[in-house]
Amino acid sequence: MPVDRFAKKEIVPMLQASRGAGTRARMGPMADMINLGAGDPDFNQPEFINKAVYEAMKAGYTHYSFGGEPEFKQAIAEYYKKYGVDVDPSSQIVIESGGSQAIFKSFGAILNPGDEILIMDPAYQGYTSPAAYFGARMTRAKLTKGKKGLFRLDMDNIRAAITDKTKAALICNPDNPCGAVYTQKELEEIAEIAIEKDIVLIADEIYTEFTWGDSVHRPIINIPGMEERTMVLMSFSKTFAWTGCRAGYIIAGPELTKVINAVPTGICSMPVAFQRAGIKALKDGWDFVDEMRAEYKKRIDFMVKRLNEIEGVTCPYPEGAFYLFPDISELGVPSAKLAMELFAKEKVRCAAGSQYGEGGEGHIRFALVRPVEVLADACDRLEKYAKSLPPKAPSAYP
Repeated sequence: MPVDRFAKKEIVPMLQASRGAGTRARMGPMADMINLGAGDPDFNQPEFINKAVYEAMKAGYTHYSFGGEPEFKQAIAEYYKKYGVDVDPSSQIVIESGGSQAIFKSFGAILNPGDEILIMDPAYQGYTSPAAYFGARMTRAKLTKGKKGLFRLDMDNIRAAITDKTKAALICNPDNPCGAVYTQKELEEIAEIAIEKDIVLIADEIYTEFTWGDSVHRPIINIPGMEERTMVLMSFSKTFAWTGCRAGYIIAGPELTKVINAVPTGICSMPVAFQRAGIKALKDGWDFVDEMRAEYKKRIDFMVKRLNEIEGVTCPYPEGAFYLFPDISELGVPSAKLAMELFAKEKVRCAAGSQYGEGGEGHIRFALVRPVEVLADACDRLEKYAKSLPPKAPSAYP
């Protein structure tokens, strides 16, 4: 029986688009397939964290914890001091079941039907559906490539994209998929715009622990005038390889936190035993993070060099996160077609740049979630595919 007529009207357009689409589509076993599509770390959750969950359950941490475990919030506040921000754990932290729920809840706190929320272009595609669900309109400000070949904030484009209906702007820092880490000057400039236009600034900061070279993560919430108009979205999924255990949180000013807490998403959005394990992770988990960071660095060093050896492919060195967003426009194949054919012909899964907005066309995204030897194989397969293309493939871009 067709049930579309029962669905919330904002969901109907998503139904067809969501079936089997995107980097998170579940796939059955496939021999010799290399999946570099979704950003699911290939590191297993450390055993000491597994044990902490078990011990917490044995100790009786299986009951309601209204508002979240106070000690977990305290541990989060202590962690965020690393970035020079003092957070009141009792009034500025909301516990969530991962980054995706943090996105949903932050949007639900502020977006009314007809409101606009501004994201960048290219930008992570996971922001689009939650905005549509609340009846809001997603608008975009194009990023522009800097000297290093990385996409960066363009303040003129941001100003031009803001209208009298704009309720919020969202940045991802460090950026997925583009790999930029925003400078203090860039953050101050976008903060100035947010204050001038009186909009909320949502900062997706889930890749804070993965910055490269001289780049360092800087927060925006501590810039004067920003505390009560900023929501920081955070997650354990990447930091501690907890993608399947769903652990995240939001940091905001005290008054804005009250608004976020009013969104009805359940009594406790993250299992209490995992909150207890989160305390352990934030205390003793940094050797594990260092191991992951070192391995990601090796993968980045290898694959950037290797991709740049492939004729028609140009790959800048990222400043943050663990993705590469190489420019494949010289191959003359639209990114969606290239991603589809690379999978069909060479069994390598990547994400088409067009998934991230018009500005992402001419690029593909690789999540570096496999060891170097597997990445080498993936690059060999991409090169084989590239060499199979017609010598003068027609341009995909008008």
